[in-house]
Amino acid sequence: MRKLTGLFTICLLLLPFSHLFAQQNRYVIDSTLEIPMKDGTVLSCMLLYKEGAKLPLPVVLRANCYPSKSDTIRAQYVADSGYAGVFVYNRGKSRSGGSFHPMENDAADNYEAIDWISKQSWCNGKIGMYGGSYLGFAQWATVKNVHPALKTIVPQVAVGAGIDYPNPGGIFLTYMLQWLKYVRNNHYLDDATFFNEQKWKQLNSDYVLRGMPFGMLDSLEGSGMDTIFQRWIQHPGYDQYWQQMTPSKEEYARINIPILTTTGFFDDDQRGAMYYYNSHQQYGPAAGVKEHYLFIGPFDHAGGQGGRRRNLIPPYQIDTVAMVDQKQLVLDWFNYTLKGGPKPAFLQDRIAVFAMGENKWHYFPSLEKMNRDTMSYYLPGRPEERMTTKKRGGKKPLTLSYDAADTVDDTLVIYDGSSSVITDAVFRKKHLLTLSTPTFERDFILNGSITADLRMSSGTPDADIMLSWWEVDSEGKRWPLAHTAQRLSLSIDRTKPVYWKENEIYEVSLKESAWICKQIRKGSRIVMTISPASNIAWQKNYGAAKDVSQQTLLDALMHELHFYPESRINIPVM
Repeated sequence: MRKLTGLFTICLLLLPFSHLFAQQNRYVIDSTLEIPMKDGTVLSCMLLYKEGAKLPLPVVLRANCYPSKSDTIRAQYVADSGYAGVFVYNRGKSRSGGSFHPMENDAADNYEAIDWISKQSWCNGKIGMYGGSYLGFAQWATVKNVHPALKTIVPQVAVGAGIDYPNPGGIFLTYMLQWLKYVRNNHYLDDATFFNEQKWKQLNSDYVLRGMPFGMLDSLEGSGMDTIFQRWIQHPGYDQYWQQMTPSKEEYARINIPILTTTGFFDDDQRGAMYYYNSHQQYGPAAGVKEHYLFIGPFDHAGGQGGRRRNLIPPYQIDTVAMVDQKQLVLDWFNYTLKGGPKPAFLQDRIAVFAMGENKWHYFPSLEKMNRDTMSYYLPGRPEERMTTKKRGGKKPLTLSYDAADTVDDTLVIYDGSSSVITDAVFRKKHLLTLSTPTFERDFILNGSITADLRMSSGTPDADIMLSWWEVDSEGKRWPLAHTAQRLSLSIDRTKPVYWKENEIYEVSLKESAWICKQIRKGSRIVMTISPASNIAWQKNYGAAKDVSQQTLLDALMHELHFYPESRINIPVM
């Protein structure tokens, strides 16, 4: 190893992770770079490219809040394909100055970082970004103002700020505090705290059993007040605080660079990924929309960003046909967008979706042209009756009653990550309505998000509800399809709570259940459940007309929710 001025040349045999490269390669790496921000803060930057590469090079950038030893491996991965691999670390991360305030500085900082990179002697003026989860969000934040040097983004399983994290359906997750400690306790990552499962399980249990306000969760954790946690819970709705983090309608209208969006049916952040995709399709310029591709299949959060693919996501056995080499797909995409190469052969049209059961990839030019039908079913008057395709007036509503003071974790488990067989025990809950369609007389492919248009009333000002959908096949085996949760006070106006009037009828549309594409067999039926969103890993809503983060056990009300037979579910059919 010989030292250069601020640079190091290293010789490494790539790990099996990079099986594409069988020979030893040498790299020039500089981990001492610093990018000055206009406010005086300095961001740390790592540069890596192959020794002997002809400079300047196109740059593949990861704006990263997760400093890791594997960053070098990821940079080598793109460097071996003729790029300069660059990592820029968020404020407060790695050697960067300032403090990490998640999702607040990404847009402005990344623009300045790209501007600086574009002017370096080793950059040819063409920059692409990629990365998953928070790094996917960071790319959408960056294109609020598209820098001329930014030629493409590849947002993978992108976190939807205020959409699916930290408050999906308006319900905060206790995980938000766990994650904040992980990324904010030091300049790197606090693995010891984050992976202490017993600590967080006990914290969640104590919070519910003591009937404490959610706003005291950080104090209960033992580290004192967490300023970001407290800031987040002041914004339960999708208000201006969250909206300003990612593109507005006017900003989407200016995003005209090629984009490759990736996500999975079992991805925790699918709602975020699809929110950005749908928004760009709706508001983006024609040229930009034409070059926005979507890749979605039977992947979880890791698999949807090119990580370890699971061939078993219980109870689903994933066919090998689905296992596209996403790392190579991303490299092919950069070759297409940064080097003028051919479009990746796999992307036969703008949408690539895998149908489970049929075990086949399908390609479509747009969401509108994917499906040929929508099957709608109305709720019955009694749980033992089947749903019907015809609206039936004059029926009494279905009623779900429960005591918000109940501390039992009555969670309906959709994917437990272990069992390959869904047993009756999953549905033996204290508070659960279970409804069913008639048996289907032919095969069809369910493709997209099952939606629900509910006509309902409540005896309390607020409640959190959960809907889930399952295929029950001709042999009685259950296949989880999708679920969604919603806080009723945020169902009328998603930006701020609107508390319900006692027993007044409201129209509620739930359109954000997970996208799944699966062949439904003849002889199957779809079962829907309605239950309280009761989970010790979620904020507990006691039902009062006040900020849920300030509610305690003393605010607990008896809930009585009525679902009228004019309510219906809508099943998209390919």
